[in-house]
Amino acid sequence: PLATKWRPPLATKWCYSSLASKPGPVTSKQSEALPVKTEALPVKVPKTPWHEFSPAQLAVLNTAGNLCALAAAASHDHIMLRMLAGLSSTAVFSFNVLMPKPLKTHQKTAASWGAAFALLHLINLSLLLHEKHHFIQLSDEEEDIYEHGFQLHGVTPRQFVNLLHAGGQFVDYEPGQLIAEMDKPVDKVLYVVHGSCNAERLKDLTVLEFHQDVFVGKLDPMRYRAERTADVGILHGDNGSADWEDEWLIESAENSARHMKRKRLDIRKLLADGLTEKVGYITEIKAGSAWCSDIRAGEKGCRVLQWPLGSFTCAVGADTKLVSAMEQVDEMSLASKISAGSSRKALEGYKDLLELVIADGRLAPEEKHALHRYRTRHGIPEAEHFQMLSSLGWSRAEYDDGILNSKWAAVRALWKKTHPSTLKKSEE
Repeated sequence: PLATKWRPPLATKWCYSSLASKPGPVTSKQSEALPVKTEALPVKVPKTPWHEFSPAQLAVLNTAGNLCALAAAASHDHIMLRMLAGLSSTAVFSFNVLMPKPLKTHQKTAASWGAAFALLHLINLSLLLHEKHHFIQLSDEEEDIYEHGFQLHGVTPRQFVNLLHAGGQFVDYEPGQLIAEMDKPVDKVLYVVHGSCNAERLKDLTVLEFHQDVFVGKLDPMRYRAERTADVGILHGDNGSADWEDEWLIESAENSARHMKRKRLDIRKLLADGLTEKVGYITEIKAGSAWCSDIRAGEKGCRVLQWPLGSFTCAVGADTKLVSAMEQVDEMSLASKISAGSSRKALEGYKDLLELVIADGRLAPEEKHALHRYRTRHGIPEAEHFQMLSSLGWSRAEYDDGILNSKWAAVRALWKKTHPSTLKKSEE
C-alpha cells in the first residue's frame, strides 16, 4: 500500500488553533515592531503677571512720560506745570517697577527717585489747588492787585482775601480831591491802585508822591502783632529804637570779637530814615498817629483800596506769616516812595531857583556857575534849562550876556508876576 502523510486528529488540530488565537506574552522584539498610539497632552503656557510689561508696553509708557515732561517745560501755568511734572515722575517710577523680574539694583534706585519726585510734585499740586479752590474767589481787578503788589512778597491768596474781607473797599477820587487832612488822626489805611496821590504840606507844594501799588504812609506790622498779642515790650519799645546806630556799633564790636559775625541791619529802618531825611516826617499808620501832610489825588485822579485802621491792623496782626509778608510789602513801598518823583522835584526846584536868580534882570558870573553846578548835580538837561529860560522871558543870548535887552522888560515881568489879578482886569 501506498505510504500516506500523517495528519493529526481533529481534536488535536482544534487545540492548536485555540492556543494560537489566545494572546500570549509579547516579547521585546514584538513590542518594538508594534505601533504605539499616544495622546497629545495640553501644554500650559505661563501667564505674564500684571506687574510686568512687555517691551512694547514699556515703550508706550516711556513715551507718555517724556511727553508729559516736555509739556511741563513748555507750560506757563504753575498748577499745570506741577501736574505734568508729577505725571512724568510717576511714569519714570512705573517704567522701572514694571520691568521683567527680578529687578536690578539700578532699576530699584531709579524707581525710588521717580517716586520721590512724583510725591513732591503732587503734594505741591494739592496745596496749590487747595489755595485756589477752597473758597477763594477774586475779581479781575483784585487778582491784578494781588499779583502786582502782594504775591511777590509772600502774601498767599487766602491772606489777601482775609485782608479784603477786613473792610476793604475801592474808592475813586477826583484830581486834587482831599483824601486825608493834615494833623487829623489816622483812621484809615490807603493803598493806591491806579493813578497817584500827593502829600502836601503847603499850598501846591508836593513833598512826596505815592504811585501805583504802594501804601500811603509807613506800615508797622510788628506793632499790629504786638497789639493783637498784648506784647507790652514791643508797644513801649518804639522810643528806645532811636539809638539804633549806637546799638549797632556795640553789636558790631562784640561780634567782631566773635569772628566778625554781626547782625543784619534792618532794611526797612534804613529806608524809613532815608525817606524821613528827604521829606521830613512821614505818617505812621498806627493807632494814635496823625497825618503829617494833606493827602490829595494826583493830576489824573486816583483809585484807592481803603480799610478802616482797626480792621486792617487786626487782620494783619492775627497772622504771624502775614506780618512778615507785609513788612516786605512796606519795604518795597518805602523804596518806591524814595525814588518816586525825584526828577520832577529837581526840575521844579531848579525852576524856582532860576526864577529867583534872574528876577532883577541881571545874572552875575557867580550865579551862572552856581546854576551850572545845580544842573550837573541833579542831572538836569540843557534843553530843560533853556525851555525854562524861555518861559521866564529870557533868550539864550541874553542868558549868555547876563542881562536882559531892556531893564524895563525885566521890571515889567516882575510886576506881572506880583500883580496877576490887575493884569487880568486890564486885558479884559
